[in-house]
Amino acid sequence: MPNPSPTHHPTGKPPEHGLRLAPIVSFSIASIGVTAMVFLNALYLFKYATDVLLIAPGVMGLIYGAGRIWDAVSDPLIGRMSDRTHSRLGRRRSWIFASIPATSLAFMMLWAPPEFLVGPAIPLWIGVGLVLFSTAQTMFSVPHYALGVEMTNEHHERTRIFGLRQLMNGAGLLVGLGAFFTLVRAEDPRSVAPMLAVALSILAACLTAIGISRLRERADYQGRGGENLTQAFWDIFRNPHARLLLTMYGIESFGLATSGILSLYVTEYVVKAPATFYLIVLMLHIVPSFIVAPLWIRVSKRLGKRRLWFYSTIVASIAYLLHSFLGEGTIVFWCAISIVQGTTAGVAQVVGPSIKGDVIDWDELQSGERREGSYLAAWTFVYKSAGGLCGIFVGFALQTVGFEPNVEQTEATKWTILLLYGALPAAAYAAGAYLLSRFRLNEAEHAAVRAELDARGRAD
Repeated sequence: MPNPSPTHHPTGKPPEHGLRLAPIVSFSIASIGVTAMVFLNALYLFKYATDVLLIAPGVMGLIYGAGRIWDAVSDPLIGRMSDRTHSRLGRRRSWIFASIPATSLAFMMLWAPPEFLVGPAIPLWIGVGLVLFSTAQTMFSVPHYALGVEMTNEHHERTRIFGLRQLMNGAGLLVGLGAFFTLVRAEDPRSVAPMLAVALSILAACLTAIGISRLRERADYQGRGGENLTQAFWDIFRNPHARLLLTMYGIESFGLATSGILSLYVTEYVVKAPATFYLIVLMLHIVPSFIVAPLWIRVSKRLGKRRLWFYSTIVASIAYLLHSFLGEGTIVFWCAISIVQGTTAGVAQVVGPSIKGDVIDWDELQSGERREGSYLAAWTFVYKSAGGLCGIFVGFALQTVGFEPNVEQTEATKWTILLLYGALPAAAYAAGAYLLSRFRLNEAEHAAVRAELDARGRAD
């Protein structure tokens, strides 16, 4: 473990009036490489599997679903074990370091399957790789989010932490976009994919190791994760603030997953543009999502985190609905929608994790325990489960309407793609906005929670 510096609050408690920039940067750069990997998987793996590896869409949907069933077991276990881990590296950092080799191995399995595999062996290999990658991602993402929440107790300082993380994630998205561009431009994507997998694995391993090695964890949170697994998740369900956010998150994640899966299908079969055109659409989505992150940090202080998130969700719902009107040659229209979507997406990534931290503080007031791992595992599980169910749904929907890869599609298939790509996520975000309007843990209530927790700490 590196020697502590004043920026790492080695006494075990964060400073009262804000963190220095250095530890926030160290925390944020750790996610750049992993973000690139996850983005490439979400953007291109489904289509790569159906069009390059020639796995049937329905089979690929089942593979996604099987991965989510495994998540039902692994996510809660990893979250709880992270809460209860005792290590000189810290209860979060030890899991993040362990995720590095697992993530690299799984990513290589997905993008570099052996050439000698034929028939059912190919989907079986991809299925194992997807399960392993999902597990490794949980080993990284849950402790990493928890580490960010634990860096400060201040209501708006958490927004600053995750706002800078969103900026750094933008770099990861650009790296993933570059990998995607290389694959879709390649004459033989299968021969190029292994080299990209090696490069991204090395990048992710180095940035994660460097960033996390420069941080220390709060000593006062060690040993406060609780002992009872069932009780921990029952308490999450009983937490009214967490229950509402989990419901909202699940609905929105189901709708959002269709966008990632079907983007290239819309490009090729509906808009009928070259696959490389989608790079422009992605750039117009990605760049605003992280460039405006500092703006959302400021606006959230004036407007309130919940209200800002609510307004952005409504705008996102309208933008997704407009996708239903895409057609051949509607390039400018699609670009305009992407700018709006990217801007609103940045809000959720900045204030969402910050609000989750406030909910975890509320739980500490009720239980006396710090269970960031359990809470964030629950959110990760809901996200992955929604994505897996969506993968099954989309895969069988495409097969039902007669989708055939690399040929002109029927009108029924095109309309199905547009409904799944536009109307479904629009409805999901509209439902999410309604649920978010009922969220009641505002700044004043969180301040009261923190005041009582701080009073308890002084008494102890």
